[in-house]
Amino acid sequence: MLNQNGNMLADVDAARMNVISGTRFLSAISYNLPKFCANATWNPVAITFATSAIVGTNPYGIFIDTNNTVYVADRANSRVQIWFNNSATPTSTISGGLNTPYNLFVSDNGDIYVDNGYANNRVDKWALNSNSSVPTMYNCGPCFSLFIDINNMLYCSLYNANKVIAKSLNTNLNIWNTVAGTGTAGATSTTLNLPCDIFVDNNLNLYVADTANNRIQKFGSGQINGTTVPTGTITLSHPTGIILDFDGYLFIVDQGNNRLIGSGPYGYRCIAACSGSYGSSSTQLWVSYSLRFDSYGNLFVSDLYNNRIQKFFLVTNGCNVTTSTTTMSSGTSMNSTQSVPLLTSTDGTSSTSVSFSTIDHTFQCTVR
Repeated sequence: MLNQNGNMLADVDAARMNVISGTRFLSAISYNLPKFCANATWNPVAITFATSAIVGTNPYGIFIDTNNTVYVADRANSRVQIWFNNSATPTSTISGGLNTPYNLFVSDNGDIYVDNGYANNRVDKWALNSNSSVPTMYNCGPCFSLFIDINNMLYCSLYNANKVIAKSLNTNLNIWNTVAGTGTAGATSTTLNLPCDIFVDNNLNLYVADTANNRIQKFGSGQINGTTVPTGTITLSHPTGIILDFDGYLFIVDQGNNRLIGSGPYGYRCIAACSGSYGSSSTQLWVSYSLRFDSYGNLFVSDLYNNRIQKFFLVTNGCNVTTSTTTMSSGTSMNSTQSVPLLTSTDGTSSTSVSFSTIDHTFQCTVR
């Protein structure tokens, strides 16, 4: 059965496949894919998880792993802040050699991949429990989004170069592929215009927030022609952040409209900051960038112009999961008191390898 994005609806048992002849068992995913029912709702009043005193001004990237460890790219202070074990304040910081990181991704083994492209034209890897980093991919400018798929491919969204590139982490060679976009801004099926966030599902479909074209593009595995994801009656304005849930439904930061959009069995709807105006209250956003789920289905959003990370609690789901929220005060980091995490796919799936048609064999920086 397919959902409205053309994805096969997930099945828990299907995510636990044995190795069979001719296939490969792939690595587990490191991020949360909560399962929602059609009536899922979030508290319209958010709490501030982190202020500018902790994450600096204009924080972009967020990552939350399956242990609910929260990572934030603090661009202003050239560091990554980390919250372990539901801590209210950061418990770890990495910073050596970073310059204005835009985004990051954490692999299933705990390695942290951080954009270091603003001045250094590369992505750095911080191994678990390491105090130093090693370059992983050399690229031309900052990666506004990073993603690692189930084939261990590292993707980088090159905003200024109008394309998405990818490199296998199974080799030390700096050979990356152009997997979406041509390097020239455009609005055709093969071009992008200022791409921001990216997401790769377990079928290796690549989703791109094609920001200046006001659309979400979906590129099938190994395809250079993208299709625009229909959003029904919702008109997007400069979408920046995207993520999928367990069933392949899409959630979007609709930056130009200062709201969060979610899809489900009945189509697209606004799920948070739905007033239609920007602002700094607990019910508003102001030029937000990315969104991520924790294992309970709560939404974390980087709220750029308000210089904060906001957290919207899931309050209604209807999937036989008990949820509740705590009383909180403005500007205080609090955590959900849900008793059971939502169903999340964390196992690998079997897939065949994919080849891409455009390969950049040499490293040349001509666009910043």
